[in-house]
Amino acid sequence: MSFSGQVRDEIMEYYNKNRDPYIIKAERFGEYLTEAQYKNDLMNDFSDYFEISNLSEDEIKTVIKGVFMASGCIIDPNKDYRFEASFKNKACAEYFVDLLSLLEFTPKLVKRPKPNIYVVYFKESEQISYMLSLVEANKSMLEFEQIRVIKDVNNSKNRASNCEFANMTKSINSATLQLDAIKKIRNSGRFSMLNPKLQYTACLREEYPTDTLEQIASKTEGKNKVSKSGLKHRLDKIISIAQDIEK
Repeated sequence: MSFSGQVRDEIMEYYNKNRDPYIIKAERFGEYLTEAQYKNDLMNDFSDYFEISNLSEDEIKTVIKGVFMASGCIIDPNKDYRFEASFKNKACAEYFVDLLSLLEFTPKLVKRPKPNIYVVYFKESEQISYMLSLVEANKSMLEFEQIRVIKDVNNSKNRASNCEFANMTKSINSATLQLDAIKKIRNSGRFSMLNPKLQYTACLREEYPTDTLEQIASKTEGKNKVSKSGLKHRLDKIISIAQDIEK
């Protein structure tokens, strides 16, 4: 069963058969709104509903529920986040956009040529969760939230992993550049001309070719103690000397 089907079943499970006739009419209006070929087809029986400013919040929610039951779709949140409802008439779709906007949704409207329908949709996960709450599909909302939390945690892990990989790549590239510079200075016979601090730093880098500067700095002590930034400054100087040799 699709996620939307699950939501509909949950709504139907808790439908009160003795609902107020006015509530039933509001839900029916929402359903007819999706099916009408022309907005004027609804004016005789439902003209009051087109005065949105006169509707209560409960009435607005009930109309939205009717639309959802008729043509609404919420994609499986394990795959993507998307709510949409389809309409045969653009004016009716625009009316639904206005209705959603009153409840602080941010819907968009597109036309699909095959079949010739107008689709109102939004993709924000928070708004989809709110929609589930609005149509009183609370069990589905809790399931949606659980999936959303798991996806957010996994995305955070992936972002952290990608950042760690990027930092590692940057560190390896820097180390390679530094080792190449030291090698050029040694091959040129000018290593002994470096001052003691630069010689010491070059030897450390050669001894620990895969370590980060922070790791190398932690191995220095006593009079040779140097910070990470100090090491970087010295290694940048070594690279500059090697570049001068090439000129």
